[in-house]
Order: sequence, then structure tokens, then C-alpha cells
Amino acid sequence: MRVLLAAPSSTARLHALVPLAWALRTAGHDVKIAGRSGFVKNVLRTGCVAVELEDGDVELTESTALIEFARLWRPAVVVSNARAGITAARAVEAKAVRVLGPLDKPDTAADHTLDVVPPSLRDSPGQPLRHIPYFGPAEVPSWLRRKACRPRILLSLNDPSWYEPVFSTLSTVEFVCAAGVPAGLAVPQTVRLAAAPPAAVLPTCVAVVHDGDESLALAAVAYGLPQLSLTESAFGTRVTAAGAGLSGSVEGISQLANETLRAGAEALRAEVAALPAPREVVATLARNP
Repeated sequence: MRVLLAAPSSTARLHALVPLAWALRTAGHDVKIAGRSGFVKNVLRTGCVAVELEDGDVELTESTALIEFARLWRPAVVVSNARAGITAARAVEAKAVRVLGPLDKPDTAADHTLDVVPPSLRDSPGQPLRHIPYFGPAEVPSWLRRKACRPRILLSLNDPSWYEPVFSTLSTVEFVCAAGVPAGLAVPQTVRLAAAPPAAVLPTCVAVVHDGDESLALAAVAYGLPQLSLTESAFGTRVTAAGAGLSGSVEGISQLANETLRAGAEALRAEVAALPAPREVVATLARNP
């Protein structure tokens, strides 16, 4: 079966499609991922075959080139988290499959909707698909192969203004910070500055602190880790309501070891683990091309 995946120029959205793409290829299907010219290198890093699209906006709301390639290649299924994927599927009478992430809402235009967000965190979920966190190629550094001296928390901040208030919070944990720290800011001894890929660090952590990164928030759910979101977000609010996280204040860092939070996070991890794996969903798609 030929399957065409359409990826917007968003690393997070591309990574959300990769586990399904691998499952399709492992099952023996012919898989290609289409993306805009400037995004092809990102697609190639996933180990999949890339199709270069010379038109379409960043979100792939529309793309004539995607439709033209679909007409040439004639896929049986078009999978995407972009509107153009559904349009391309309709142009070649293929099955249109939409993959929903934390920021997406159900799309009735698709023939089939797969949802990587656990049902308890979504009002109207699609067909559940187990979320397998993927952040691109990763190497486990030598320091991660040694046992941590303190409980470890992954700190991921897009807004540099959060570093100072976070660093001023007294804590007995080790923070692993992958992003650059503003010049002149004193870095506490309990903070490790390292280019640490989440896929390598998260299994060694007891919690996650971020400022609204939806991909990292969903990964924390999959790993069963309590999390603190320093900014309000729709997904973060749902995680907090589920008793697996906190939001809005650096003071929450000291509460991440709370047993109630840990129990809530573990309950979400168990829910994710019980959802159908990509290989199971692939079998369903293959039976209904």
C-alpha cells in the first residue's frame, strides 16, 4: 500500500507523524513524507523518503504541488496534520487520515482521525493512537550514563526571562537545561547546562518544567512525569485538571515531588500505554484502504 504523509514546516508536527511512518514502513508499506523545499532536510533526518514541495504555505493549508504529486504517485492513503493533506486525498480518491496533536481540534473533513492526546485530556477525541515521543536523532552523552546524585528535572524554556526566577528558587534537585542562558546570569551549581535531547534525558527525570511547550508536555505525560508549565495553555490546563501537573508559578517547582501529582502523572502514563500502538493502527488502515 502506498501512503503519503504531508508535513507542515513544523518540527513538532513532523515528529508527531514519525512513529506512524516507521510503523507503516516496518509493515511493508511504501511511505513518503512531503514537505516544503526548506523543510526537506528535517524530513530526511527522520530516516524517511522525502518529497519536495515547491509551493504551499508553512502550515500547508494548501499546496498545488502536493496534489500534483498525489496524482502522479496515486497513494491509497494520505496522512497529515495539515489541511492540504485532506485536499490531496480527495483529488486522488484516497483515504484521508488526520493526526491530531495537543493543539489540534477534531476535523470532520477527514475520513479517519487519529488522536495522540489521551482521551481523558480531550473533550472529543478521535481514534486513540499511543503517543511515542520523538524529538529527532539523539545521542546519550556520557554523563547521562551515570546515576544522578540528586533527583533530576528537565528544564526547557523558550522565554529567557524565566531563567532568573527559576534559578532563584531554592531546590535540592538537579536541573538539566538544554537552552542557552542569558549572558551575565549566575548559574547555580545544581543546574547542568547541556545539549541534552529530551528522548535521552526524560527517562532519567522525576519531573519537567517548561513554559508552554506542548510537545514536551505531551512527552512528560507519556513518561508519567509531573510537570510545571510556567505559562497558561489549553493543554497544560487539562494536565493540571487531571492532577498530573501545575501551572503558572515558579513556586510550583517545590511541589513537583508531591505524591498526589506523581499518582496523577502515573495514571496518565498508564492510559497512554494502554492505547493502540502505531503498528496496530497500521493494520486497521491496511484493512480499509
